[in-house]
Amino acid sequence: MTQKKEHILFAEISTGSEKAFNTAFDLYYSPLCFFADRMLRDFDLSRSLVQQVFVDLWIKRSRLQIDSLQSYLYQSVRNASLDVLKHKKAESKYLATLEPKEMGELTDLIEEAELADRINRAIQNLPEKCREVFVLCRFEELKYAEIADRLNISVKTVEMQVGIALKKLRKELSDYQMIQLLTIISRKKLQLPYRVF
Repeated sequence: MTQKKEHILFAEISTGSEKAFNTAFDLYYSPLCFFADRMLRDFDLSRSLVQQVFVDLWIKRSRLQIDSLQSYLYQSVRNASLDVLKHKKAESKYLATLEPKEMGELTDLIEEAELADRINRAIQNLPEKCREVFVLCRFEELKYAEIADRLNISVKTVEMQVGIALKKLRKELSDYQMIQLLTIISRKKLQLPYRVF
């Protein structure tokens, strides 16, 4: 594409033409992905990075002064790729400073955080009243009678709601995760990221 045609194409993009934007995307997306992949050696990451460059182009379109759309896109992808590589290098340096024991602890912390997140989401997916009763029972350690009194419901309803909660959680979580949930409850490790009242 000649520079003149590029200039016209960007002028149309800058005024909000989705057709012009789609034309530029179709024209440059694949070559830019391969260009990024030559630096990153990760095609999925390269695609994601190029998509973000196009998103940024669209968002900033009215404020940009571009002589060559092609040059702008390649320069943007190059800069974004270098930022990723710098981040990876810094991350590698940090990980290299960790002792094997610390590395294992870091992995354990990540796994525990991911597990806690899955459990939290499973609890969050419980029906509102069921979740409220379950949290009071299992995390605040209130007795059934105390929960019934606080929520103005019968003890039988509390029993039923706890049973429903455990049944739903057992269905949503694997057996291993269910055991972990009960272990975490007993150790008081799980921090709930939402309000239940």
